Amino acid sequence: MTTAVSLEAVQVVVADRVLLAVPRLCIAQGDRVAIVGPNGAGKSTLLRLIGAQLQARQGRVQVLGRELGRCDTDAPGFRRLGAGERRALRRETGLLMQGLHLVPRLSARENALIGALARLQGAQALRSWCRWYPRQLVQEADQALASLGLAERAGTRADRLSGGERQKVALARVQLQRPRLWLADEPTSALDPAATMAVCQALRAAAAEPGRTLITVVHDLDLLPLLATRVVGLAEGG
Repeated sequence: MTTAVSLEAVQVVVADRVLLAVPRLCIAQGDRVAIVGPNGAGKSTLLRLIGAQLQARQGRVQVLGRELGRCDTDAPGFRRLGAGERRALRRETGLLMQGLHLVPRLSARENALIGALARLQGAQALRSWCRWYPRQLVQEADQALASLGLAERAGTRADRLSGGERQKVALARVQLQRPRLWLADEPTSALDPAATMAVCQALRAAAAEPGRTLITVVHDLDLLPLLATRVVGLAEGG
C-alpha cells in the first residue's frame, strides 16, 4: 500500500519549546485519519508540518513521496525542501485551516476559483490573474458552493459572509483545487448542526475519490464516525 505521510523521530521546536514530538506515524494513501487530543497537544502543529508550513528540527518527514526533511546519522545535516518541490507539494495538498485566508473583497465564487489556479496552464493561467476564468471552472465553483448551501451567496463578497459561510467557501476552494492530500483543522468549528453535516459529507466524498487522503483535526468526538476510519491521539505535544 502506498504511503501518503511518514514521520519518524520528529520534533518541532519553537523558541526552545518542543511543540510536537512524534516517534513514528505512517498514514497510507486513501486513509481517513482524525487527529484528537486536548488543547496544546500539537494537533494543528502536526497538520502544519505535514502541509510544509513548518520545518521540523529533527527527524524524517515524507509527504506524498517527497522528503520534507531528514536529519540522522546516515544523512548529516538537515535537508530542506527546495522551492520548486515545495510548490509542487502545495499544489497536491489542500489546506482547510482555521485562519481560512479568504480574500475579503472577492466574492465567494472568486475565492473558490482561487483553488483552481494550479490546474490552469498557458493563456488560461495568465487570464485567471485578471479574474477571467474558463466558463467550465465558474460552473464548477457554483456547483461546489451550491452543494454547501451557498448558491444564493456566490456573488457576495467574503467580508459580508458569516463565519460559517466563510468556512464553507474555504472548503469549496479546496474542492476546486482537487488535491491528493486534504488537511482540515476543525473544519466544523463555526458551523450549526445542518452545516456541520454538509461539510462532513463533502469531506467524506472528497476522501472517497481514488488516491485521496484525508487528515482532520477533530474536537467533537461525535463526528469521528463521519470523518475517520482511524484515530490518532496526541497528548502534550506527542
